[in-house]
Order: sequence, then structure tokens, then C-alpha cells
Amino acid sequence: MMILYTLGDAVRRKARATVWSIIAGIFLLVGLGFLTSAFWMVLSELRDPLFAAQVLGGGFFGIGLIFLGISWLVGRRLYRLPPTPAAKTGTEPIVQMIEGFLLGLNAGRSTRGTRRSDRH
Repeated sequence: MMILYTLGDAVRRKARATVWSIIAGIFLLVGLGFLTSAFWMVLSELRDPLFAAQVLGGGFFGIGLIFLGISWLVGRRLYRLPPTPAAKTGTEPIVQMIEGFLLGLNAGRSTRGTRRSDRH
């Protein structure tokens, strides 16, 4: 049973990472098209088109490596253990809490009584 839970958890984690990567990729490509065009125009005015191509190619390569590393980290989380079922004691949690409170109250009263008797 634990193997199935771990496998299902891994599949959900990988699917979630894939969906977020695809959505991010779409928006990045649209924005990147406009930014590339504008940056090419600026670099071509400052120097020649060969310089513009080298700068843009190196930048895109570096950004691609960064996003590849991020997607690798998102898909690689530690495994979670399946939740353990609560022990059946036959009493409700509120009853256990009241019982614990009363036990503590009685313990406090008993220590208070022994201190007074020790003083006299």
C-alpha cells in the first residue's frame, strides 16, 4: 500500500511541475519575442548585427540553463510518508482533553496540599 501511495505522490508531483513549466514557457516565449526584437534593434544601433546575435544567443542559452535547473529542482522533492491512521481508543478527543485537564488539576491540588502540611 505504501508503494502505491509513494508512486501516486511522485506522479502528482511530476505532473504539477510539468504543467507549471508549460504555462511559464508559453508566457516566456511571447514576452521573449518582443524583448528580443527590441534588444536586437538597440544592439544593432550600438555595434554591428554580429555582436547583437552573439549577445542574444549567449543570454538565451544562460536563461535556458537556469530554467532547466529550476524544473529539475521542482520535480525532485523528498518523499512524504503516508498519513498514519489514528489509534482507536473508543473515546472522543474532547473527552481525552477534559480527562487530561482534570488529572493535571488533581495533581496540582495534591502537591499544594503536601506543601502546606510540611510547613506546619
